[in-house]
Amino acid sequence: MHELPETIAVDVVFLPPGPIMDIAIGANRTLLAGNPDGGIRLDREGCLPHISVAMFPAKRRDITDIAAKIEQITRRCSPMSLTIDAVAKHRKNAGETVSTFHILKAEILQLFHKTVMNEVKPYQAPPAGPSMFSGEASAPSVDCLLRFPKTSAYERYSPHITLGFGDLPEIIPGIDFPVRFEVTKAALCHLGSHCTCHRVLATFDLGLRAHGGRGGTAARR
Repeated sequence: MHELPETIAVDVVFLPPGPIMDIAIGANRTLLAGNPDGGIRLDREGCLPHISVAMFPAKRRDITDIAAKIEQITRRCSPMSLTIDAVAKHRKNAGETVSTFHILKAEILQLFHKTVMNEVKPYQAPPAGPSMFSGEASAPSVDCLLRFPKTSAYERYSPHITLGFGDLPEIIPGIDFPVRFEVTKAALCHLGSHCTCHRVLATFDLGLRAHGGRGGTAARR
C-alpha cells in the first residue's frame, strides 16, 4: 500500500461503467492528438474517468471514517441512471480550454451530492499545498480543490466527466447524444495533478457493502 501524506486531497466520485470509460478515454486521445502536452491522459489505472461528487482536503487519520460515511450513503442508494447530453467547454484562468462530457443533473444525483457534502464537512481539513496530491501538482490544481465548496457545490454543482485540455468537437464520430448509462459504483480517490483520480482508496457498490480498492480504506499510519 502506498504511503499517504498527512493531509490528502480526496474526491468522492462515481465511476462510470466500462463502455462510458472507453468513450471518455477515446475522446481524451482525440484531444491529445492535437495537444500532446495536454497534461491529462485518461486511462483505467492512474487517471480514471470519473464524475466528481465532493472534493476536499482530509487528514490521513480520518480516511477510514470518511469511507464509512460514504458506505452508509451508497448502501441506501440504488444504481443511478445518468445522461451525457453534450460536450461542454470551460475556459481556465490560464486561458486553456478544458473539454468535458456534460451530465444532466438529475434530482437523485443532486441529492446524493448534497448528502455527501453534508456528511464530509466535519472532515474537511486545512489545506497543505501541493503535498496533498499524489505526485506533482500545480498551483491551479490546489486552487481547484479549495474552490470546490464555493464554486462547484450545492446549487452550483455541475456534474461532468473531464476529458482533457483542448477544444473537442461537439459532434464526435461514433457518439450519438444523448448517451444514457447506469452508475453502480462510487469511489474515494486520492487526487493527482489537474484534480485527476490518481489512486483509488476505497470503492463502493451502490446498494451494497463497500470493499477496499487499490490502497485500501485505511491509511498507513
